[in-house]
Amino acid sequence: MNASLDRPVEANGLGKRFGAVTAIDRLSLHLERGEALGLLGPNGAGKSTALAMLMGLRAPDTGEVRLFGHRPASAAARAMMGVTPQAAGFPEQLTPREVLAYASARRAERVPFDDVVAAFGLAPLIDRRMAGFSGGEVRRVALALAFLGRPGLVFLDEPTAGLDAEAQQAFRAIARDYVVEGGALVLTSHHWDEIEAVCDRITMIDKGRKVMDGTLADIRARMQARRISFALPEGQRPPDWLQAARHGDHWHIESDDSDACLRRMVEEGIGFSGLTIEPLALQDIIARIRPEERP
Repeated sequence: MNASLDRPVEANGLGKRFGAVTAIDRLSLHLERGEALGLLGPNGAGKSTALAMLMGLRAPDTGEVRLFGHRPASAAARAMMGVTPQAAGFPEQLTPREVLAYASARRAERVPFDDVVAAFGLAPLIDRRMAGFSGGEVRRVALALAFLGRPGLVFLDEPTAGLDAEAQQAFRAIARDYVVEGGALVLTSHHWDEIEAVCDRITMIDKGRKVMDGTLADIRARMQARRISFALPEGQRPPDWLQAARHGDHWHIESDDSDACLRRMVEEGIGFSGLTIEPLALQDIIARIRPEERP
């Protein structure tokens, strides 16, 4: 089978300018089945423009995008993708049932929607007019639409904005299951823990250019630092060489050699308790990697 025809996303040499401003500069990326890609970058980095080109909402000035071998704006590509945009709005006179039924009817084969109703907790809302829905309730309808019919590829732009903690956790579980079952997913989010929970690869862009690309496992393997947390008796402070920062009742340090650090703490008789050693969070890892070291 031609790999490009089976690959959910194949984007090569994308470029986009708005007047004198270069929004995207020679961006290439790909996504395989069963992969979740986190698209990261600071505000103004070009994430929204890149996502719009991948979804076929904007045409690139240079380069090309193919989704399962099709142009992203084609009917064939749209039939295979689900989308939750950053700003989702629905006619207020409609109910979630009517919205989902309309979307189902537009598929080549009508698809059931009871599974997404249950997954996103829409049963109590299913026959209510959407006028007066909270932002979180609207977001749940938008997410249900994205996963309706288990499309081969899903684009999610800040998908949990407005959701409470319980709904965020439910979304993460649904997204992980979707990917494990062979779906492909592109996610943008300001929640670093969400990227870590859902995605196995990240692409970071800044000023329209790719500055980091790789699997989380590879990035972590290159970064040996660990976060060490511990408590001390009241009134005791850690020695200066630890360069520890206090957060609540615990002190925290980052060390490239946690074993050596702990040995010295024991040798010096530091009376620590409640010790934990954890890998750095994604946000901290990226902050520690100098631009010239980024893959």
